[in-house]
Amino acid sequence: MSMRDLSKRLQMDVADLRSEVEGKSEPGLGVIGKIARELSLPKFAFFMSRLPELDSGLPDFRSDEPNETQKSRQTVDVIQFAQGVQRTAIELANEPARDLPQFKATAVQDLDAFAFSARNYFGISIEDQRDARDAKAFYTLCRKKIEDKGIYVLHASFPSEDGSGFCLAHPEHPVIVVNTKNQTRARRLFTLIHELAHVLMGKSGISDPFIRKNAIEKRCNRFAGAFLAPKAFIHTLLKNATPSKHPDTDDVAWVSRRLKISQEASVLRLEQLGIFEEGSHSSWLAIVKSRGGNPDYSEKGGGGNGAPPPQEKTKLARYGFHFAQVFSPLLATGKIDPINLYRATGLKPAYQKAYFDYAKSLTSDELLDLDLDDE
Repeated sequence: MSMRDLSKRLQMDVADLRSEVEGKSEPGLGVIGKIARELSLPKFAFFMSRLPELDSGLPDFRSDEPNETQKSRQTVDVIQFAQGVQRTAIELANEPARDLPQFKATAVQDLDAFAFSARNYFGISIEDQRDARDAKAFYTLCRKKIEDKGIYVLHASFPSEDGSGFCLAHPEHPVIVVNTKNQTRARRLFTLIHELAHVLMGKSGISDPFIRKNAIEKRCNRFAGAFLAPKAFIHTLLKNATPSKHPDTDDVAWVSRRLKISQEASVLRLEQLGIFEEGSHSSWLAIVKSRGGNPDYSEKGGGGNGAPPPQEKTKLARYGFHFAQVFSPLLATGKIDPINLYRATGLKPAYQKAYFDYAKSLTSDELLDLDLDDE
């Protein structure tokens, strides 16, 4: 990070910052505090004789060559939150993920066949998708079934410029984080399955499924498309209706509602399968951009009568099902206390029991109609 980069993030004049940092024997504590906050570091780190050990950064798979990149303070905070959950699970949890399908990064593989076998492994049926009320309901069902296999799926809001989601790969305690910033549930679903591909590949990093500049991202996207829209079942999911080969935006929106996946993922997948003509995605993208933006980013938050949703529901939305399954017994048996659970994961003691009890109480029928709003 250059001095100019840092000054912009601190909203300071670059000359003033340079004077503080380089022109004095020791910068003022006010400046150090601002820098520490922006970089998500403790102030004492700047006074240490050696650089402290920090969690490694995440490669950015939106680049030609996935390398670490600068990220906003909010994004760094979310990464540290996810690393705290994973680190605590590695240390204490008794319920690791086992026997997950292995997705090879470079091997010649029938991706459509592998994606469908992975879908079967997670128990997500075509009937589940066809009969789901909408994309929101299908997203919750997919998330629950993925978490049932030992994968943490967390929600957090961070600038969309820093990606749609990320994965912290681990053979027993993998973590997926889905960015809730503006993404519709249909787009979140594609992000979730794209990050699942990273988990099965063992590749940690930040992604946006619709920025595909390297071979890994292209493979993960092909996996996600085949997982969510299997070739053999497209017509079943479309309820045997035949879409136009030359789709307009209404056609794409209709297909998206039937498949319960994002509009962009729908047009890409159907073009890939030859149901839409070649170039349909480019044409659709040009039209939606001319009309003001991608509809997959237009979802507004809940609200209803203005009353906030119950905390146990917002905590379930943020932390998910597997987190409750793992940490509830650890808390009950004293392997971790409420304060240390809060320090490790950010889950406040006041909400721990209500969230854990709520997550355990949900029946299969209730899951079908579960409506989880973001905090």
